Amino acid sequence: MEANEKLYYDTNEVAEMVGCEPSALRFWEKKFPQLNPKRDSRNRRRYTERDIEVIRKIMHQKDKQGRTIKGAREQLRRKEDSQLLIQRLLRVRKFLTEIQEKL
Repeated sequence: MEANEKLYYDTNEVAEMVGCEPSALRFWEKKFPQLNPKRDSRNRRRYTERDIEVIRKIMHQKDKQGRTIKGAREQLRRKEDSQLLIQRLLRVRKFLTEIQEKL
């Protein structure tokens, strides 16, 4: 099975993929509600592609943009809020378009 076909990655695999320490991943899990890896039957963390994407965003905020943990957490929250708002607006637009077509 190729790497891009995997559904879950363990902590060491993810740390190697993104270039950080496993302890940083465990720390960020506590600080960022967006980062919530699943646990297997042996209570080991299992990261999805979505989790890895969040980790990369955290690292970008910290390393490239020089944000603190608090600043990075706030930035990610704002981005999520704006994406939800965009999705809602698109649904409203679709609904209004359907109404207009029926008139």
